[in-house]
Amino acid sequence: MSKVFVEYAIKPECRNSFLIYMQGIKQREGRLELLEGTDQEGLYVEIWNEVTYEEYLKLKQERLQGSDHEEERGDWDNWVQGGLKKVHMWHFSEVAST
Repeated sequence: MSKVFVEYAIKPECRNSFLIYMQGIKQREGRLELLEGTDQEGLYVEIWNEVTYEEYLKLKQERLQGSDHEEERGDWDNWVQGGLKKVHMWHFSEVAST
């Protein structure tokens, strides 16, 4: 089992376009959960389930450097408070029993 966590804050004026974009991603990718902070409106965490390390590297590259696929592009540098440098991504794998 593995998971990818992506964390960022979305500018209030970009919230609607961001949510429309993410709805499309969620429809295409059944393994994505999108959560918004309840005490920090605009703070989002994506949880991607069952993502290999290779898939994570591809996702990270596409998110931070852009995608060749038009439908996968988002205006991340504009949406995120502080730009792309404020998009944080991590890949986690289950700890093996000893």
